Amino acid sequence: MRHQRQVRTFIWCSRSTAACQTLSVPSINERVRVAAGTSTATATLSELASDKSPKVRQAVAKNPSTSTQVLNALVRDEKWAVRFAVAENPSPQALPVALAASDADVRGRAAQRDDLDMVSAQLVLRDPVHTVRERMAEVTQDASVVAALARDPHPAVRSTILLNPMLSETDAEMLASDPIARVRATAAGCRRLRPETLSRMADDRSSLVRWSVLVDNPERLDLARKIAEDPDEMNADQAKAQLAHPRDFRAFRGDIDLIS
Repeated sequence: MRHQRQVRTFIWCSRSTAACQTLSVPSINERVRVAAGTSTATATLSELASDKSPKVRQAVAKNPSTSTQVLNALVRDEKWAVRFAVAENPSPQALPVALAASDADVRGRAAQRDDLDMVSAQLVLRDPVHTVRERMAEVTQDASVVAALARDPHPAVRSTILLNPMLSETDAEMLASDPIARVRATAAGCRRLRPETLSRMADDRSSLVRWSVLVDNPERLDLARKIAEDPDEMNADQAKAQLAHPRDFRAFRGDIDLIS
């Protein structure tokens, strides 16, 4: 006796007409196609949002036609890829859903969107999890947001904003005197500090900061000579190596002049 294959059936309502027709969707790939279609009816997307396949639910979560109600459910999905898809959904209504997610990684992904407006940026600045603010620090091009992140209470955020090309030289100088060594070390390599600031940092109390001064500014042979006498053996050996072959160590910085 033959066993007939089960076919899952959904009701699809065309947006162009009020008529509904039955659509048989026997495969995951076909259901994914329907779930990703921007002309797929809201009722069908709602049904597909509870599909047993994470790929189908992910397609619904990323679909700009998916309703806020459905997105609110999918942002709590057990699969991280589905939750992330909500943050990547290009619809403006998906952004506040993602920023309100209980999953900090989802909020962090939403914080990197290029359509983040000032209201949303302020939400991120107040986020209790520093990694969410870090994600925004990596990509934001808003000068006021960059300045706020340079004054963030968490050192990881202040370190990250030092890598953002929008950070002002004034704020880079401020962070070069940060109380946390990790932040000062990142500042030493940001290539936006005054020469005299780097000279001062070559005597920093932290060996990590002195290391960054040395390896991130290989054209400064004057700093290498100073650090060649460093009490930290690794710093001293590195400085001596850079002095012995200065042009080898400046290569990764491109065409820069050595400063003796």
